[in-house]
Amino acid sequence: MLRRFLICLFLAILSIHAVRAEDTVLTIAGLGDCEKITKDGAVPASPHFWDPATNTLKLHGGRNEMVAAQLMLTTTAGDVQKVNVEIGDLKGPGTILADPNLELSLELYQFVIDGSWGWGPPSKMLPSKKWYPEVLAPFRDPYAPDHKSVGAPFDIKSENGKNQGVWIDLYIPKSAPTGKYQAPIRVTIGGREAWIGTLELLVHPFTLPDENHVDGFGEIYGMAYDFHGAAYKNGFDRWWTVAKRYHQMAHQHRFVISERVGAGPWIHTLDDWARAYTPILNGSLFTAQEGYHGPGQGTGDAFCKVPFVEAYDGKVPDWTEAQLRSYADDMKRFWEMVVQHKWDRLRWCTYIVDEVQQDARGLRNFRRLQEALDAGSDRHVPLIWTSHTDPSALIGDPATDVRTFVRWWAPNGHACNPGFLAAQAARGDTTWFYHSGHPAIGVHGVNATGIDLRTWGVICWRYKIGGSFWWAMDLGNPDKPLAIPTYKDGDSRWGNGVLFYPGARLSDVGLPNIDGPLSCLRMKAYRRGLQDYEYGWLLQQQGKGKTADDLVKRVVPIALTEATGVTVGAKEGDQSAGAEQRGGALGGKTLHKSGPPWSENVDDWYQMREDLAAALAP
Repeated sequence: MLRRFLICLFLAILSIHAVRAEDTVLTIAGLGDCEKITKDGAVPASPHFWDPATNTLKLHGGRNEMVAAQLMLTTTAGDVQKVNVEIGDLKGPGTILADPNLELSLELYQFVIDGSWGWGPPSKMLPSKKWYPEVLAPFRDPYAPDHKSVGAPFDIKSENGKNQGVWIDLYIPKSAPTGKYQAPIRVTIGGREAWIGTLELLVHPFTLPDENHVDGFGEIYGMAYDFHGAAYKNGFDRWWTVAKRYHQMAHQHRFVISERVGAGPWIHTLDDWARAYTPILNGSLFTAQEGYHGPGQGTGDAFCKVPFVEAYDGKVPDWTEAQLRSYADDMKRFWEMVVQHKWDRLRWCTYIVDEVQQDARGLRNFRRLQEALDAGSDRHVPLIWTSHTDPSALIGDPATDVRTFVRWWAPNGHACNPGFLAAQAARGDTTWFYHSGHPAIGVHGVNATGIDLRTWGVICWRYKIGGSFWWAMDLGNPDKPLAIPTYKDGDSRWGNGVLFYPGARLSDVGLPNIDGPLSCLRMKAYRRGLQDYEYGWLLQQQGKGKTADDLVKRVVPIALTEATGVTVGAKEGDQSAGAEQRGGALGGKTLHKSGPPWSENVDDWYQMREDLAAALAP
């Protein structure tokens, strides 16, 4: 009997020793949502999020907000197998259930071959030839009924670096009482507990709106759907099974997507278009019945693109009367459907010409096309006007003054003149910018900082710009979509044209495939900036708009054309200005400034949000 007791005691001591030995193979630290740490990078202190003395990861937010942070697991003893992270329910003034409000994802790393951003204006990038966290593989399949394991348990492989990040997304329900909550964090290795910590959440006494007050918009080219075997041309039902999940992910991140012709239904397949977009526009796609959870539940998209073909890049033809009449007739048929569904109170636009040449002939043809669309829609559907040209540079000549017919503005960041566009917004026009780089706006590359894409929403608040536009969101490498997010070989804008990744290709990195999209760190940064805008909007509703302005100006004192120091304009007679989105060069004057003019210190951005939240408290 004594012998058996001693044997059991000895085995127990060995077991305790084994756990403690495992505890030494990992160091664990918390990070905020704006740090971007390479596989071999040093893990910084993140005092706004992490208390190392108590192993506490700290989050804060309003109700109906998505908040995020990271755990960085660093191996001290080579490869570590079968690691898992678990976070329980949050307990406080109430209970916030981990399921379905909390999602953990494994950060997958991309080797950035060349991210020098060697196009157009020089931008300050993080070094190339490093492994950067980008794609997020959920621990559990959100689409399969059995929610099979996907990203966890996981192995930490040290060949390319000792770090492994875990992304934490937390939705704060509208019903959550104000106050402080805590949940246990547990890290296991091979099923044995190796580390414990605490997730702490402070719920503020305000609620973010379901409606978005700044636009985020991007186009789906269909490559992602092809990876899922869900090309629209092969049938509506399979296409919609996958496509609706991409729309739901966009909605959860507070932006809108639209399929290009070929990737989804178009003006000549209106029955299919209405079948798909009815639940998008009336909000029924974004409900628990459809598997949706997050902000904007039951709230439809506030604007939509009419599905004409974007067929002209850089140059508009001299339209025949028959061509214009065809556009007018198609628009009339579409608009009758809109009125029938009572969608005519939404904002509508269409995208037929990309970066038309800014000469009298090109702009005359653009105006004639707009007049044809107006005839069919009673002036309800403006063309999106994209350009490298600061529109204020065109108003000196009546033949090029686009104010007479443009109502939906989208110059690139370097051509976005906030003073000029403020006057257009005051008359009811929509004002956007699209990507360019420093010093106008943040860079959308994988090896940009975690701040860069956050700037887009904050710059919109800073200058009262209505939104931002992505030319493509799923146009990566056709052979290695998770590893190479570039739409053509040799593009040094690593990540240009990609924000969604296909879950159907997780097997490329040895994980189980899922039948829907994967998010990424850049999408999270974009969402954070859009939510920052909503903080400003809430303050404005309280009569504290100036407070929001002052706090934002601390971190973004200047951007857009105010930061470039020059007027950006296409070269006279240049017929290729529209090539930028396909990889061409910036026309016009050489920009003589580079690097971001905003704070590059993540703690300044974290402090800005804390100060905005404090100003919102009653």
